[in-house]
Amino acid sequence: MKLSVERLFGRDVDVIEFDQRLHLRDELADRYPEGVRIAAAVRPMEHGVYIEGVVEGKEVETCARCLEPFVRDARVDIAEAFSEDVPAADAPFSDVAPLVGREIDVNELVEQLLEVDEPIAAVCEQGCRGICPMCGANRNREQCECRDTRIDERLAGLAKFMQEPGAK
Repeated sequence: MKLSVERLFGRDVDVIEFDQRLHLRDELADRYPEGVRIAAAVRPMEHGVYIEGVVEGKEVETCARCLEPFVRDARVDIAEAFSEDVPAADAPFSDVAPLVGREIDVNELVEQLLEVDEPIAAVCEQGCRGICPMCGANRNREQCECRDTRIDERLAGLAKFMQEPGAK
């Protein structure tokens, strides 16, 4: 979705507000099957515009501990400046996004914000017990009888010392 902000450069309009659902593409479409809602206001600033608002949606994730799918509520704040003074070629190096043709590519902005919001290791719940490294059982659903008897190589010397007679 391209949003024209041309009318903000006149004298009649001082804010453009919008609230709508966006359906995303590619991998983001899989992660957000219902799409996302964006509610924002665009205001003029010298040689550009400033957009602030929020992106909300339900993201389908895989838990990093138990490997089960779950849904998390995602909410990302928008606070982005766009300037006509920034050439499109300088976009990767600038703190301000380029305003090309007095249009904002809302889909691109939302996609970038959602990628940055993606957790490194999403967890279904704080108390998730994960999977057993020995038998692969989901510890949230079943109790396994496995015992981890491996010794961490970094502590092998200490384990050997503890096995000596007289060590406590």
